[in-house]
Amino acid sequence: MAKVVKTTRPRLATLARGLSTLSGSSLPLRRARLESSTNSAASEAATDDLEFREQVPPTYQLEPTKTFSQTQVKTVIQSVLENKLGELRYEDTPGGTLAKCLSDAITKEVKKLGFDRYKIVCTVSFGPLRDSCVKYVSRCMWNPEFDNFAEYTYRNKSLYCVGTVYGVYVE
Repeated sequence: MAKVVKTTRPRLATLARGLSTLSGSSLPLRRARLESSTNSAASEAATDDLEFREQVPPTYQLEPTKTFSQTQVKTVIQSVLENKLGELRYEDTPGGTLAKCLSDAITKEVKKLGFDRYKIVCTVSFGPLRDSCVKYVSRCMWNPEFDNFAEYTYRNKSLYCVGTVYGVYVE
């Protein structure tokens, strides 16, 4: 049975009473901060009535049941990039929306592989193939025993696209 947890936020009248007790030269600054915070609090007031699920207690599992497989993820990246890009020309690409669409599609397909307790991070970059020189560098602190990454570079006559997926085990 799900436990319902409700949070309460101070009402505007309570905040106004607290504001009236303030004194000194910082009063206009504090009033401006209060008004800006009450506007955001009013927009978040709709979330007060949401029901939240009870959090699952920790399992203290220190190793994954299925480790991140570079070969499986690389084939997923390859199939998504080849299917979506095909013979697309660089001049016809919609820019950032294409990179976001590709990244979302790759992430969705990788999650279907069932790497439980892994945080999946996907990046996609593309550009024109002619006279281009690009270097990609990434740094991260992780456990080399469980965490890994896979990448695939797709090229056609007018563009290149690099898809990278990081699998970081979350204890």
